[in-house]
Amino acid sequence: MKSETMRLIERACANYGDGHCLILDRPCVYQNDTTNLRRCSYFEQAILPDNPTLEAKYHGARGQVDNKPRCEHCGNPFERKSNRQKFCVECAVEIRKQKQRKYNREYRTKRAL
Repeated sequence: MKSETMRLIERACANYGDGHCLILDRPCVYQNDTTNLRRCSYFEQAILPDNPTLEAKYHGARGQVDNKPRCEHCGNPFERKSNRQKFCVECAVEIRKQKQRKYNREYRTKRAL
C-alpha cells in the first residue's frame, strides 16, 4: 500500500516536490513512514478521495473501517447533514423526546410550587 500511496502523491499532490513537502519544508510524511502514525490532512482531504479503493485500504490500515462520524448514542456510523450533528437520525428522534420529557417535567414542578 505504501508504494501505491507514494505513486498517488507523486502524481497528484500539489505540495510534493523532489521527495519533500513544500509546505512543511521537510521530507514527505509518507515517504519513510513505517509506523503509520503520521498523517497529512491535505492528502487525506484533497487527494485520497479521488481513489476510493486506495482510500479504503488507507483507512483500513490505520484502524478506521470508514471515514464517517459515529453516533454518540449507539456508536453506528452515519452521514452528517450538518457540521454539528452528533447523533444518527434514529437516535436523534429518541434523544429529542428524552430532552423534551425532562424539560416538561421540570416545567411542571416549577409551576406547581
